[in-house]
Amino acid sequence: MRLFTHPKLRITVEEINNIPYIKEVWRGVFNPEVFRDLIDTSLSIYAEEIKKHKVTGQSKFLLFADVTELEIIRAEEINWLESDINPQYEQLGFTHQAVIAPATKVASNKVEEYESDDDEAAFVTKVFKNHKEGLKWFIHLNQ
Repeated sequence: MRLFTHPKLRITVEEINNIPYIKEVWRGVFNPEVFRDLIDTSLSIYAEEIKKHKVTGQSKFLLFADVTELEIIRAEEINWLESDINPQYEQLGFTHQAVIAPATKVASNKVEEYESDDDEAAFVTKVFKNHKEGLKWFIHLNQ
């Protein structure tokens, strides 16, 4: 189910093994203002939509961020996501984030810095090379 469409971001609700999750697909080059506006828009959407899709009793809820087509991201945006946005994701009900690394080396190196150090944190971010690895990780968490 599609929740939002923009030339640089598409947000959908997906399922794996009857477990719903939110999927974001990011594309292209972002100036910081557009990137932050899209993040703010996504937070507003999640505030409305998560309650509708999270299954009763579901203890883990995934934000699956496909950034394979993201061409560049600045360290400032990574720091902002970690300090300002991750706590908001947690408040909204997300517990885990799987990020599929960008194809470009420059962006990939920056995105890898976004990975959580603490696997026991209330909101954990892990970076993966492909979709299958990210979903496998999430399914393993739910067993």
